[in-house]
Amino acid sequence: MKIVLIGFMGSGKTAVAKALGEILKLPVVEMDDLVYAKTQSKDMHEVFAKGGELLLRETEIAIAKEYSAADNCIISTGGGVVLNKIILDYLKQQDGKVFFLNANLQVVMDRLANDTSRPLLQDFVETKRLYYFRLPLYLEYADEVIDVWKKSIEEIADEIYEILFPDEER
Repeated sequence: MKIVLIGFMGSGKTAVAKALGEILKLPVVEMDDLVYAKTQSKDMHEVFAKGGELLLRETEIAIAKEYSAADNCIISTGGGVVLNKIILDYLKQQDGKVFFLNANLQVVMDRLANDTSRPLLQDFVETKRLYYFRLPLYLEYADEVIDVWKKSIEEIADEIYEILFPDEER
């Protein structure tokens, strides 16, 4: 089983992936960390300095291709993976199940208010534009949509578990 988490910046993909990994005893793959390793960068600012968004997206494609045959893992993606259909096509291989962690814009802005590590999060107008541009793409690629506001990380992970294993008690 390959579980893929997609969603906007600040939707909780990393935290939910870790919690779900503990529940299911599966390894967690953090795509952003793999991007840093493959581009030999310490953070997203450095990735952008080395090659801009093009380098980021090309590296994400390479990672998705590498993990296309993966099984028994949870993949936490970057917020922009939906910008290139080939990434999701790769990640859905081997019966990959894609969960969209749907956080509304106000939740995202509250969570990211003091976050300076995201080059694409420069101002509210740009963030709003990105959010509403990507939202239909998240919905298109998702096998399941999980509304995450007003839920704890554990509640979200439990909801995903119940979708995956409706007849099993944890």
